[in-house]
Amino acid sequence: MKKNNKLLFLISTTLVYVLANVILFLTVPDGRTSSKVFWLVWTFMSPVSLLATFGIFLWSTRKSANLVNWTVSLYLIGIFTVAYFVVGFIFAYLPWKSVTLPLILDLIITVAYAIATIYCLRGATYIQTEQAHVKEKVLTIRLLKADVDECETLAKTESLKAALKAFSEDVRFSDPMSHPSLAGIESEIFALIADVSVKIKNNEETEAEALVKDAQTRLKNRNAHCLILK
Repeated sequence: MKKNNKLLFLISTTLVYVLANVILFLTVPDGRTSSKVFWLVWTFMSPVSLLATFGIFLWSTRKSANLVNWTVSLYLIGIFTVAYFVVGFIFAYLPWKSVTLPLILDLIITVAYAIATIYCLRGATYIQTEQAHVKEKVLTIRLLKADVDECETLAKTESLKAALKAFSEDVRFSDPMSHPSLAGIESEIFALIADVSVKIKNNEETEAEALVKDAQTRLKNRNAHCLILK
């Protein structure tokens, strides 16, 4: 999240709370501000809610956070802030004398807020970790295809071009998820494609075509192992 957006969020949030308080204190019936119920619901509606908002905001904008963290945080802040405000405004205007019911409702909201925050933000962190893990796993096939496509652009004979094109398609439709146990065979395929590139540059395209077929066989073997590992 950009610094300008962070600042805009902080300013907007602060203005919402200020406006809500101005409206509350200008329109609340006379005598209500001396009520314990009024100050109870106001405490949850303003300082408690605002502190929770800024706390979650700081968590969602740390360096390791991403869009998932920010989106989850906005939903949490929005839903529970509205809940605090609804309870707050209702009991601030009603001639309610007992603090029991508003206290119970605000405590329920607060406990639910805490539980939802813990589970949702942990879930967001898990998703972020999985995204990074998956990105790392699928990188191998993407790099391999890029190397094969580069060889195809360098090839001069139609026979080698066709072989590389077919191999590129095989790579494209291969299982994108790698695995540590496949590192050896994947390294062999990369080495073969590197040799293909050298052969093409040395005008040894017949030998290069043989290497492509070898790489194709190893790729099929690699994909077969992928199925076993699932």
